[in-house]
Amino acid sequence: MGRLKSFAIAALLAIASAEAGEVPGDWILAVGEDSSTNETIASLRQDSRGTIKDEYAKQDLHPQLIFLCVPGNATITARIDWQRFISSFNIELGFKVDDGKFTWLKWKVDQSNKVTFSPSAEDSQKLIDLALGGNRLLVEVTPYSGSPVTVEYDLAEFSKALAKLKDSCSQ
Repeated sequence: MGRLKSFAIAALLAIASAEAGEVPGDWILAVGEDSSTNETIASLRQDSRGTIKDEYAKQDLHPQLIFLCVPGNATITARIDWQRFISSFNIELGFKVDDGKFTWLKWKVDQSNKVTFSPSAEDSQKLIDLALGGNRLLVEVTPYSGSPVTVEYDLAEFSKALAKLKDSCSQ
């Protein structure tokens, strides 16, 4: 997806989404229309357990882990809305499940410079495969000219929630 489209999707999901049924755990499943393409988009998202500071160290933020797909297309893409400046160019993110080792993936950054996203469906699948069966996901990023930031997500019900997203997109 292009930078403009990814920004439009993030805005869409923040503004014009509707709840799409019960989802286990802290996950939220929503379906909404992308105003730039008039496509219906399904998203599975979760706010981080803890907070991070914005780039001015004034506000506490909950970065959001998001998995997206289009109904009728089983391809899932992953992104993180950090809600703060991260970078104006591609950046490496570290993903660690439970007590495992960090897996580093190079992700793209949208035009807002606040949302990182996987460059391909294959890259998104690497994250999904890593997360399945885990209980806790740590994500680390080092914002441009900043100190490393780490956030945590609850994976306890991820496989069930992901199945609901897949069901939404297989229709």
